[in-house]
Amino acid sequence: MLVEGPEALANKRRPFLVVQSDLFNEAHASVTLIPMTSLTGGETLFRVPFAPSDTTGISVESEAQVDKIKTLRRSRIVRVLGQATATSMEQVDQALRRWLAL
Repeated sequence: MLVEGPEALANKRRPFLVVQSDLFNEAHASVTLIPMTSLTGGETLFRVPFAPSDTTGISVESEAQVDKIKTLRRSRIVRVLGQATATSMEQVDQALRRWLAL
């Protein structure tokens, strides 16, 4: 799932990719996220590309910044943007495993 929420270092909203298990999404007060950036061309081992589409809700070429994983209070999420594809989530899973040495 892709959502929109606050960016702590900049006074703006940013898209995030939810990477927490669906089993905990409704019951837990916080949610684990990966920030998205439109500044593409980053470290390919830890960045996953996302193309703009109606499905994802992303309007420009973006990358999931797997190396910047964070957890926020659910109340800080502004809205749901869309859904990531299964292929994209597999790429994110692989990048998370590399980043976290799992």
